[in-house]
Amino acid sequence: MRAGFITAIAIVASVAGAATASGQDFSLGYDVDRFPAKTLSLPACRAAVSRGAAAVGYTTRVDQDQKTLVLHVSAPPGDGRSLVSYCISAGDQTVFVIQAFDYTRPNSPEVDKIKARVAAEVRKAAGR
Repeated sequence: MRAGFITAIAIVASVAGAATASGQDFSLGYDVDRFPAKTLSLPACRAAVSRGAAAVGYTTRVDQDQKTLVLHVSAPPGDGRSLVSYCISAGDQTVFVIQAFDYTRPNSPEVDKIKARVAAEVRKAAGR
């Protein structure tokens, strides 16, 4: 297995663990998918995540490109919510992980709306 793919699996596992361990304290919605790198490049994934976050009114707080991993963190102007997204180069694949958090209440329907909007933007960039 390639190191990038192993990293992606580790991130997904940590997301799943967070959802079950403390789901009563906050809301978490997440989406994970992968596309051939020729269909979705790392820069295209990064741009799509930024567009999706802006579309839901979130402001970018962190946007880092480490060549095989892009980290995007954004939030609305008020406190209580955040979006953490990763675009990962894994050999001939680009993997994305979208995590939407709401720290103000458990079972918030907003997290699913936000992660769906951002993930839709990435899938659109991949041609789906």
